[in-house]
Amino acid sequence: MPPLNRAAARTPVPLARWLGTLAGRNSNEILLGGTGHLQLSAAEEGNVVTQLRQGVLPRLFPDGEFAQVCLLTGLAPGSDLLFARVLSGWLLEKDIPFRMIGLLPVPPDTLLEDWLDNLREAGEDISPAQRQLRRQQIETTLASCETIVDLLPPGSGAAELRDQAFREQQYRRLAACLAQRSDILVAILREQNLLRPGGTAEVVDWRRNPHHIPDEFCTDPPPMPDGGGHRLIVIDPAVAYTPPAHDP
Repeated sequence: MPPLNRAAARTPVPLARWLGTLAGRNSNEILLGGTGHLQLSAAEEGNVVTQLRQGVLPRLFPDGEFAQVCLLTGLAPGSDLLFARVLSGWLLEKDIPFRMIGLLPVPPDTLLEDWLDNLREAGEDISPAQRQLRRQQIETTLASCETIVDLLPPGSGAAELRDQAFREQQYRRLAACLAQRSDILVAILREQNLLRPGGTAEVVDWRRNPHHIPDEFCTDPPPMPDGGGHRLIVIDPAVAYTPPAHDP
C-alpha cells in the first residue's frame, strides 16, 4: 500500500516539548481523552455514538461551561477515530471551541498495519475498499489535529519499529499519556476484557491506579488538585443508551 499522506498533517513535536506546554495552557481548557477497542461491530459503534451524543456529552457540557476543549486521541482505527469524529462533530454543533491533539505512538503507516494485523489475529479481514476508508479516516484526523505529538523515543527508527515488543512499549507509552494527562478520560471498554499491554483495560487500570504505571512510561504530571474534576467515564459498547427516567 502507498504511504499515508502526511502533507496535510502538522509536523510532529516531541513528547517532552508538548508536555512542557501544558502548564501554560488556558486554565479554562479541559483535556478530554478518549481510548477504546481497535475493533467495534456496527452495532457497538451505534451504541457508542448514541451513548456519547445523548448521554455523556450533554452531561459533561450542560451549559458549555468550558471556554475550550482539547481532545486527545491516539489516532488508531476503531474507537480512537470514532471518538475524534463524534466529539468534534458534537462540539461544532454546540459551538464549543475546541482543538485536537494527536498522540502518535508509531508512524501512521505502522499504526494502520498493526491494526490490520490485529484483525487477522482475530480471524477477520476487511476488503480493499474498507482498508482505503480507514486510511482516509486517519489522514482526515491527522489533518484536523492542531498538534501531532511524536511518542517515539529520540533516536528510534525503522529498525526498532520492526520489533513487535518495541511497538507494544509504544502503545503502553500512549496508554500512560492518556491515563495521566486527561482531565476527563472516556474509555470504550467491554465488560469482559483481558488486561493486555497497551490495551484499553490497561489504560483504565492505570487511570484508577497510577502507581501501576511503570516508571519508563510515566509522564510525571503535576499533582491532581484536591477535589479536581479528573474523571473516568467507561462506556460498554454492548449496552444501548437508555435515557434517565426524568428525561423527556
